[in-house]
Amino acid sequence: MPAETLNKKKVLFVDDEPLVLQGLQRMLRSMRNEWEMEFVDGGAKALERMKSQVFDVVVSDMRMPGMNGAQLLNALAAQYPDTIRIVLSGHADQELIAQCLGSAHQFLSKPCDPDLLKKLVNETCQLSGDVASERIRQVVGSIDKLPSIPATYHKLSAALTKEETTAAELGKIIAQDIGMTAKILKLVNSAFFGLRRELSNPTEAVTYLGTETVRSLVLANGIFEESSPLGTRAITLEDIWAHSLSVGQHAKAIMRALKAPESDQNDTFTSGLLHDAGTLILARHFSKAYDEILDLVANQHYPNTLAEQRVLGVNHAEVGAYLIGLWGLPSVIIRCIQFHHNPAQSPEGIEKPNPICAVHLADGFYAKNSRHPAFAHSIIDPTLSEKPWLSGKLEQLQQSLSL
Repeated sequence: MPAETLNKKKVLFVDDEPLVLQGLQRMLRSMRNEWEMEFVDGGAKALERMKSQVFDVVVSDMRMPGMNGAQLLNALAAQYPDTIRIVLSGHADQELIAQCLGSAHQFLSKPCDPDLLKKLVNETCQLSGDVASERIRQVVGSIDKLPSIPATYHKLSAALTKEETTAAELGKIIAQDIGMTAKILKLVNSAFFGLRRELSNPTEAVTYLGTETVRSLVLANGIFEESSPLGTRAITLEDIWAHSLSVGQHAKAIMRALKAPESDQNDTFTSGLLHDAGTLILARHFSKAYDEILDLVANQHYPNTLAEQRVLGVNHAEVGAYLIGLWGLPSVIIRCIQFHHNPAQSPEGIEKPNPICAVHLADGFYAKNSRHPAFAHSIIDPTLSEKPWLSGKLEQLQQSLSL
């Protein structure tokens, strides 16, 4: 078999309308050298086809007789968790879309821009290819939500029962929680909502979606559920939350001190809040292994990422970036997650202040004052202090943050 055939991504399109499938075939004819594409007319047929040929990506319509798109994507999430699942649907399908928010990675609206579809499939496939471990891909693919802090969950639920609650108040509550921030931003940045720019601020996202939409998503559809304990003995959800919120707040303060634009400050806060999303994933789905990882960190002074790599073959930074990338969040957030331990390796580099550097610094500052093994070993890149924008300012910057 030719090498180019082996490297092709397998994409399955599902719609009950033959004319729609024919239109997709014509629209995507130029992709035949990059993708192996099949087109089936219905959810049941798609599941049957998956039994003999597992696809990298499934793109499904929502309103189909028999098995609808939500039922199909939920079944795929359970049976084929590492398959990338994309909704292609009309604006009238809000109720069905709400049923598969957990199982869909991305949302596209009809009529679909062919260039956007091509870009989306290629980028999500690239993210999948960048994660070395098949086991991790399967775990991440099956995750429908990051856990939320119980206290924050209760606070949001109480606020949503009040008619006078504003979008700003909801955004302020959501901004304090990793899982809630990720889910709201995943939804609002999906192509389904047709934004002309990416949103990375939870309050802006709530304002755009509207309080009634948020009320429906949270209370009726259970997007944000009260989380159970992680199952580890060495780290708790509250530990991760406290660390992430602190890093987010101080990373934003660093950008403000460096006189960065407000938009960059907001991006930096969200990036800091989500920078350890991969730790949540690993601690929840590999709880015993993560206790072993933290033993290596505490007793043998391994850096976290090295201990994770040794035990699981992957680290929290790449796992978190993979998941957040699948959810379609802004690229600056993905890069902050991926490179927060090694900003010099990022595309932005460290020659100028940027959100990745700020998150890296805030993470390092937190480590100096933390006794928890999960967070106490983040080391600030020593070459950062040599850069003109930070030279002689590192200690002063830390002191200004009261760290």
